[in-house]
Amino acid sequence: MSVVCGCFEVTEETIREAVRNGATTVEAVGDKTQAGTGCGGCVGRIQEIIDEEAK
Repeated sequence: MSVVCGCFEVTEETIREAVRNGATTVEAVGDKTQAGTGCGGCVGRIQEIIDEEAK
């Protein structure tokens, strides 16, 4: 599994699961997983995952 958020060691699969369970914004993903709430360096990748899951 690839880690997307290094600050909190959140994997891509964890983020995808959060999106599938209703987290449709970067902020909502952060609320559910903490991803994107540290340094913010992964916010772009989180948005990409949200966009991919929306297709």
